[in-house]
Order: sequence, then structure tokens, then C-alpha cells
Amino acid sequence: MNKRVRELRKALGFSQKEFAERLGLKQNAISYMEKEGSTVTEHNIRAICAQFNVNEDWLRSGVGTMFLENKRKQKEFFAIFDSLSPVLQDYLVKTARDLLET
Repeated sequence: MNKRVRELRKALGFSQKEFAERLGLKQNAISYMEKEGSTVTEHNIRAICAQFNVNEDWLRSGVGTMFLENKRKQKEFFAIFDSLSPVLQDYLVKTARDLLET
């Protein structure tokens, strides 16, 4: 699990300090969690999963995908998208691409 905590942090683009701040922890707590053989508490597992929408099975055992799929938000997004005019759909797609580049 220690390697997956580090992998998650890097996937999110956070330093240990930034990751810790998002969880209400200190940088040394993240350093400890990432150290091979260290224990990650149940409290920290739940906090990581809730804060970053992480799949708990993946964090604990490496099974599944890193992040949870949010089907409700996807359905809502596509319903909104479908109701937009073609011009606004194009604008939304361009905006999403621009966001990915930042």
C-alpha cells in the first residue's frame, strides 16, 4: 500500500507537503505512509479515498482502477451536453481540452 500512496500522490501532481495539506496532515506523515513497510491507518485510508475519490480496493490491494467511476455525474454531464446546441457542444469540448492542457 505504501507504493500506491506514493503513486497516487504523484498521479495527482502533489508534493508530499501539498498532499498532506489536503488531508489535514503534516508532510512527515505522508513520508511515513510512503515508506516501505509502514502502516497506513484506517483513518488515513478513509481520508485519502474520500478526499481524492480513490478506489479503496485499489489502495489496499492494487485491485481495480485507482479512481472511482462516478456514473451519476457522467450521466448528468451527458444529459446536459445533449441538450446544448451544436455550437455550445463544440465550445464545451474545446474548453475541456484546454483544461486538460493546464
